[in-house]
Amino acid sequence: MTSRKLLIAIDFSKYRGRYVALVDNHVISAGKDAKTVWARAKKKNPAAVPTLVKVPKGETLVFLLCA
Repeated sequence: MTSRKLLIAIDFSKYRGRYVALVDNHVISAGKDAKTVWARAKKKNPAAVPTLVKVPKGETLVFLLCA
């Protein structure tokens, strides 16, 4: 069986300059403090391991490559 990779493109424009926690390719928490964003994400979904991303302030398109 061949493995496939999924490329996800998410518009992070409303999160510029903030930390974002992703679970299953969905933003579940965002804010200015990484520890707070992580804690809120874990509180919302304790079984998941969130992906924490710092979104730059300029125009940027962030691609996530999911295995």
